[in-house]
Amino acid sequence: MLLTKTPVAAATVPRRARSFFEPTDDDLDLYRDISFRLNAQPPSSLFRYLQPAGRHLTQLGDEGPGVWAGLLRRVEQRWPGLPSHGRVASDGTRLNSTPERIAYEAIKPIVPRDVALDLEIALDPLQQPRFYSDFAIRFGSRVMHIEIVGACGADRVTRNDREAHLLAQLDRRLEVYRQKCLTPEIWYLNDLLEPAQLQKRFLALVAQLRAGGGS
Repeated sequence: MLLTKTPVAAATVPRRARSFFEPTDDDLDLYRDISFRLNAQPPSSLFRYLQPAGRHLTQLGDEGPGVWAGLLRRVEQRWPGLPSHGRVASDGTRLNSTPERIAYEAIKPIVPRDVALDLEIALDPLQQPRFYSDFAIRFGSRVMHIEIVGACGADRVTRNDREAHLLAQLDRRLEVYRQKCLTPEIWYLNDLLEPAQLQKRFLALVAQLRAGGGS
């Protein structure tokens, strides 16, 4: 009697489904590209202005610091030479926030020799409580101020209580500016994604100072 063999299907190893809380390769590539563009690793809030590509990164950031820390570990394992994250700039200067550091990284290399870039200058040293501008551009005795808004974009839409609190703090500082007849330049989160445009805006402020503008 002739026996025939029935072929047995080769065993397959089931693929593990990726968790929502894990970044995709596209997420990681976008994070890398933005880090090199800004010379700093970006906060998750910046990715809300990079839609649709940044949608999942925005969602991961909304899940809390633990999930975002997991992404940072993946990034640093894959690209150890990436610009650092956090408030300390590449030249060692410590800023108050990552958004301020991103703005600083953009403009510091192009500050002219006859111009000073001051950090955290009191608008009125005699006022209590004291209010400080983020950046002050100084040419001789003339000064122009820049405020870096880490709470939201130019639409002033906030996504959580912390951002709403930061925006309220900004509005209190802007009221102090108005009382002193000063008009600061305001750079919002979405502006920080374009370092070349920040440089143009900075140099335009320098030109105004040289022409006699500022306080």
